[in-house]
Amino acid sequence: MEIKNKPTPDPLASNHMVDAYMRWALQAAEEVLGKQGLTIVLRDNGLEKYVDNYPPEELKISGNVTNSDYANLCTGLLQFYGRAGKSVDYRIGRISSKYAIEKQAAVFNVAARMAVRLLPFQNQISTGLDNLIGGFQKLWSDFGEEAIILKEDRGDSFAYIQQTCPTCAGKQADEPICHQTTGMLLESIEWLTGKKVLVKEVECRAMGDPACVWEISKTPDE
Repeated sequence: MEIKNKPTPDPLASNHMVDAYMRWALQAAEEVLGKQGLTIVLRDNGLEKYVDNYPPEELKISGNVTNSDYANLCTGLLQFYGRAGKSVDYRIGRISSKYAIEKQAAVFNVAARMAVRLLPFQNQISTGLDNLIGGFQKLWSDFGEEAIILKEDRGDSFAYIQQTCPTCAGKQADEPICHQTTGMLLESIEWLTGKKVLVKEVECRAMGDPACVWEISKTPDE
């Protein structure tokens, strides 16, 4: 796998990331790599400003954190670990999702989890994705930016379609690279339903696709 910066500017790279999301990704990365390992990754990827200086844990867009920062972190971790990078990014995505679930129940309506579990399984996933998408869209719109995320029924799976994916913003690759988002989806669905599902990124903006797309199975992964 080869990851490069896109030869022409990607407008999405200059969009802004929610401060808390970057903080949680950094905390999760420190948990997995250790402080020294994360410091190396940050310095190697032009993110020195985050060494011992994580953004505040606030669900707001201050303008100090860009999608480019987030993408450099995600791809830097992936390249640092080579073949093991994908599983490391999955793990970091899961851990950061746990932080998010704990801290923003009101945003994603997680209090309704028990009621959702009374629904048929595929309806549980559908409702969970609707809450996730609605939460992201509201959060970004509250600060004057747009999160373009859609859900599509594809028969045996749901598609989670993110046109404004920050994970690969400004990057070019020969295979899907948004593994932290995959980890986020895996953790969020498992937390909501109590069951594991298969989640696979099938399209990626880094490969030239118009959006990053994940297919999420409607049946539990036994």
